[in-house]
Amino acid sequence: MANQKTNHPKADDRTGTVDTIAQAEQLLQEATVMEFATLDKRGFPNIVALTPLRPQRSVKQVLFYTDRDTTTIHNIVESGKASIYCFNERHHCSVALQGYAGLVSRSEVQKSFMADLTAYQQSLHYANPVFLRFTTIFVKVRYQDNVTFQKLLDHE
Repeated sequence: MANQKTNHPKADDRTGTVDTIAQAEQLLQEATVMEFATLDKRGFPNIVALTPLRPQRSVKQVLFYTDRDTTTIHNIVESGKASIYCFNERHHCSVALQGYAGLVSRSEVQKSFMADLTAYQQSLHYANPVFLRFTTIFVKVRYQDNVTFQKLLDHE
């Protein structure tokens, strides 16, 4: 496999600002595993490592494949509030997304979703597989010494 060169967005030389969304998109596309956090009944975080579906991934929404019989899914049924975090060690940068998660209904599941599963995801052989959709409200990017935030959607 050839080495891929990645171009991470840099600060605008004139203003010193960074494009939060462009940075977040780049980090999300490169991430192979994401930390996915939900809140349990006691209000404590439950954090798991999930592999996102590659084509259905953007700063606005990320799809995951998992088993229905997990603490994560039970927590989402109780409260859809969730967070995603991923870190790029090579570039010393990270993206954190806050938003809502929910199960993708059977009528929404596309045949392409199954075709988009990685070899690892296919090898999991879940008894009750589900697709999980995360929709972003807030984006936080840490790139070297800069931390930027952006709101994508209005929330309750």
